[in-house]
Amino acid sequence: MKDPRIVLHGIEHVPQQMVAFAGAHRWWVTAGVLLAGAGWAAAAGWWRQRAATALRDRVAFELVPAATFEAGPSELRWAAGQIASVRAACGPMPRRAVATRLRSTYTDNKMRTLLEGPARAESLLRMPGYADVEVIPAHTGGTRPKVPRIRFEGAPPVVSAPAATQPTGETA
Repeated sequence: MKDPRIVLHGIEHVPQQMVAFAGAHRWWVTAGVLLAGAGWAAAAGWWRQRAATALRDRVAFELVPAATFEAGPSELRWAAGQIASVRAACGPMPRRAVATRLRSTYTDNKMRTLLEGPARAESLLRMPGYADVEVIPAHTGGTRPKVPRIRFEGAPPVVSAPAATQPTGETA
């Protein structure tokens, strides 16, 4: 067994030895850092592209309850667990791509509940979470529900700026 003082004396010189190594091999160290940075940037770009692809391929289902629908505590827990397991069903994917949304809209005296999530978890989202609730594919058409415009008296509507035009060379 070595004397602890000898071990500690050797540790004191480690930072100096690291600086000497980096100085002697600075081109290799610089190349390694650049290669690691390029690898990280490529991986981050791939992960971002994967998230964008997953966000484009989302599915939505409409939840249509029966007239006798009333959820009990056990059904609520089961449905919440089902929605929470969407992340596990999708596998390794970016966090923002596996988000599940339960959206309720109210138009023309009718309430509409949509369950939206990633396409990789379509079979899980399609399963009915409650008794007396039918799950049907939603026909959203890629549009969001229309929201009535809010207008203030005495304030003109905001008009977006026209696109830049090319000069024609004519004078007025």
